[in-house]
Amino acid sequence: MVEMESAKSVLEPLAWLMQMITGLLMILLVTAHFYVTHMTTHDALRYAEVVERVAQPEFKALYALLLLAVSFHAFNGLRAILLDTNAGMRKKGAVSALTTLAFLLAFFYGLYLLFSI
Repeated sequence: MVEMESAKSVLEPLAWLMQMITGLLMILLVTAHFYVTHMTTHDALRYAEVVERVAQPEFKALYALLLLAVSFHAFNGLRAILLDTNAGMRKKGAVSALTTLAFLLAFFYGLYLLFSI
């Protein structure tokens, strides 16, 4: 039981730290995304241009990293909000499990869509 408590005490600050890191990462990646899609050329938003750009490995990597950061940040934030409620604290394990599952589903579905282009 002591090992479980120490693992939980390590995971909570780690979740908070990852929330901060993914927030900063999103600022950088969304800025890069906006620059590429809105500042480089007026044709960047045409379907053919988007498909051509996303087919490039470096853009797939950029968007996969953005997807990871956004998915984690969103579902970890939802988890934190739910744990701030009395009901969430009573069902802490279930809240953590469900938000982790939702994160994984969203991330892998997004990867599937990204790499099917």
